[in-house]
Amino acid sequence: MRNRVWLALTGLILLAAGGTAVAGGLGAFGRAHADRPLFTAVMSRWVSAHGWFWPSVATGACTVAVLGCGWLTAQVRSRSLRRLALGDATSGATRMAARVATRAVTADVMSYPGVRRARARLAGSARRPRITVRVTCDDQADLGELGRRIRDDAMVRLRTTLNREDLGGVVDFRMICDEPAGERRVL
Repeated sequence: MRNRVWLALTGLILLAAGGTAVAGGLGAFGRAHADRPLFTAVMSRWVSAHGWFWPSVATGACTVAVLGCGWLTAQVRSRSLRRLALGDATSGATRMAARVATRAVTADVMSYPGVRRARARLAGSARRPRITVRVTCDDQADLGELGRRIRDDAMVRLRTTLNREDLGGVVDFRMICDEPAGERRVL
């Protein structure tokens, strides 16, 4: 959460600075301000006397851009949980491997009719875990019934086993259509 706040503040500051520069260049602060050169004569002479200046500016700008892209990538990527607390995570609870929980959910979902493949993944933090279940099923499968069984059976069983009523999740359905020639097509 903290990273998103800093990212939003940085974006707002840069947006304000850029907007002010564009407005000034378009004459919003008067024609004299819009026609004024960016560097004074003294600054221009100093920059031309030091050949390292513009390569340094370019290197700094590229470094900031790469760091910013890395920061944005880190915001998008969700962390997979390796261990999950049983019960209340704040009171020093017993922990178990997350793959045990995901295998149990996957086995439950694979037993439902029309399911060809299932994959589960735990993400988030120990205090706020969440599960994503990707289900590949036949094009004839009843998605409403399948979704209800996952929600009311598999997820309830997982929450009960882990003693974690706060465990939320998302189910992603993928349907496979068998073509007449025996080829598969993912919808």
